[in-house]
Amino acid sequence: MPPSPSDVDLAAISQRSAGQQRALLVELLAYLRQRLDATTALVDGLESGLVFTNLVETDTVYGHRKDAAGFAAALERIDAAVADWLGRLRGDDLLVLTADHGCDITHAETDHTREHAPLLAVAAGVAGTRHDGPLADVGASALRWLAGAQAPELPGEAFV
Repeated sequence: MPPSPSDVDLAAISQRSAGQQRALLVELLAYLRQRLDATTALVDGLESGLVFTNLVETDTVYGHRKDAAGFAAALERIDAAVADWLGRLRGDDLLVLTADHGCDITHAETDHTREHAPLLAVAAGVAGTRHDGPLADVGASALRWLAGAQAPELPGEAFV
């Protein structure tokens, strides 16, 4: 089984040879592929409910480490999985992809660099337009989608 990012001393990566760095990238991408495949299996096996997947490696392993090649490779794998998931959606499904912050791996700093986070929501009746709002809007939307309810006492406004 490929190592998880928590099994790898990320701070020591730059001290490894180029060949060792490439081998580690291959192993970490295999770990990401396993997580994407597990999500696909959950989507296929779920009649109704919620699948939540956190692909944190894209940020912790590649984004904060300024690893442009790894970041690009991870995004390519995620894009391919999303294309597959879109083909599996049924008429009553909602797919939401987001992050807790944006990421610019070319920025000089290693911390969060963008105040805007990506958001993609796909469902019947959801217009393909830009949505600007707090992350709490995702929670409000999931509540409305799953339970047909609203909770005005909680932050966020549903976009579905």
